Amino acid sequence: MKPSKMVQNMTVLLRLSIVLSFALAIAHAQTGIWKHVNTRPDPQPEHLTVSKAQVEATKKALIASGRTDAWPCDFTGEDWTRTLIFEDLPVSATGKTMLVEAGPGCARGGQGSNGAMWVVRFKDQKPVVLASPKQKFNGWLYSIQPTTNHGLRDLVLGWHMSATETDLSYFQFDGKSYRLIGTAQLTADVDGNAKIVPNPKHD
Repeated sequence: MKPSKMVQNMTVLLRLSIVLSFALAIAHAQTGIWKHVNTRPDPQPEHLTVSKAQVEATKKALIASGRTDAWPCDFTGEDWTRTLIFEDLPVSATGKTMLVEAGPGCARGGQGSNGAMWVVRFKDQKPVVLASPKQKFNGWLYSIQPTTNHGLRDLVLGWHMSATETDLSYFQFDGKSYRLIGTAQLTADVDGNAKIVPNPKHD
C-alpha cells in the first residue's frame, strides 16, 4: 500500500473513532440525566393569584420573548395571552418563580394536555422570561428535579403522544435561561409498568 493511501485510511479511521467516541459520550450523558427521573409525574403545581399589573407586565414580556413557535397563534392572529394560567414553580429557595401556561385556544392542543409554557421570574418588579416555546418549552410540567444548576432546579416536561407514550424533555438553567439538554420517551403498559428510554441525540 502506498504511504499516501495508508495515511488516508488512517485519517478515515481516526475520524470514525472520534465520531464513535462522541456518540458514546452523548449516549452516556443522556442515560445519566434520566437515571433519576421518576416514571411517575409529579403532582401539578398550585395556581397563583397575581395582581393585574403583574399579569399585564407578564403578557408584554411573553410577547417580547418571541414567537409561540409550534403553535398557530402567529398565523391566526388570536390573542393567546387572554387566558394565561399562573402557577407556582418552586425551583429556587431565594426567589419567586412562576410557570405560565397558555389557556384554551391556539397555544394549547385540542385535548388540553399539551400547551405553550414559560418560566417567569420578577426582578425589581420586572418580569424576566427564563424559558419559552422558542426554546421548545412546550407540553406540560412532568417533574421538578432535585438537581440544580446556577441556583435553579432542573425541569422535565412531558408531551402526551398517546395513552401509553409520553415524550420527555430535560431542561437545565445555564445562568440566563433554561436550555434543552436531552429527550426521552416514557412508555407504559396496561398494568401500569413504565420505563424511560433516552434518545441518544436530540434536535
